[in-house]
Amino acid sequence: MSQILALTSAVFYGFGDFLGGIATRRSSVWTVTAWSQTFGLGVLAIGLFVVPADVVTTADILWGALAGVIGLVGLAMLYSTLASGSMTIVAPIAGATTAVIPVVVDLSQGAELSARHWFGIGLALGAVLLIGIDPAGKSTDIRTIGRAILAGTAFGIFFIALAQTSEASGLWPLVAARGTTIPIAFLIAGFRGVAAPPKGRDLGLVALLGNLDMAANVAIALALQRGPLGISTVLSSLYPAFTAIAAVIVLRERPRPAQTVGIVLAMGAIVALAL
Repeated sequence: MSQILALTSAVFYGFGDFLGGIATRRSSVWTVTAWSQTFGLGVLAIGLFVVPADVVTTADILWGALAGVIGLVGLAMLYSTLASGSMTIVAPIAGATTAVIPVVVDLSQGAELSARHWFGIGLALGAVLLIGIDPAGKSTDIRTIGRAILAGTAFGIFFIALAQTSEASGLWPLVAARGTTIPIAFLIAGFRGVAAPPKGRDLGLVALLGNLDMAANVAIALALQRGPLGISTVLSSLYPAFTAIAAVIVLRERPRPAQTVGIVLAMGAIVALAL
């Protein structure tokens, strides 16, 4: 069940990041971040009803709040970098970084992975890197790479923090996360003079983004509470494959040969890790 939940989060994260990349080209990153975080509260409310909590401790709330703050930093950094027009480079680099950090933490705590799991992790890392290969072989701005790595590191820490919450706490750690991040996001947006909501179709775009992001957070929180940190994170980090699929369907982009191989490897990783 945890593998299915983690894979579900990858689908939502992937399509959400595609929308985030489009939205941040039309509005300020903090406009998009603050309002998308707010629009996601409806999904969280439904999740709280469907997955009731048995016991919520102070530790669960604190870990949730920490996850929220770290995740907000990563999200703002990712969206701002995507706005520069390097979506196919940024997402895979961030995804690979996100996948590696929790795996290292998992292994340092004595987790044991089977040969099939190691094979699946290798396929997943290869997939996210191949999906991001520059078609013209151009060198990527080192600042872009650095920001993508920092965003991925923040997401890795976000996953680690959520994994510390108990299954009995349900989705209340996410309540603590949003209760912390929404005021911070609007405070920063107000300071920058961009707190007003997007207009017209952009408002609907940001609303859909917020719902997808929260649905992904709900899925990965439940996965991390129920399954191994490393495997859940690697599966969730396959989101660049779904971002590429969205670009093909919506923008009618033709995947490059390396991207096609990467998507195939991603599907192989799903089979290896999810069975």
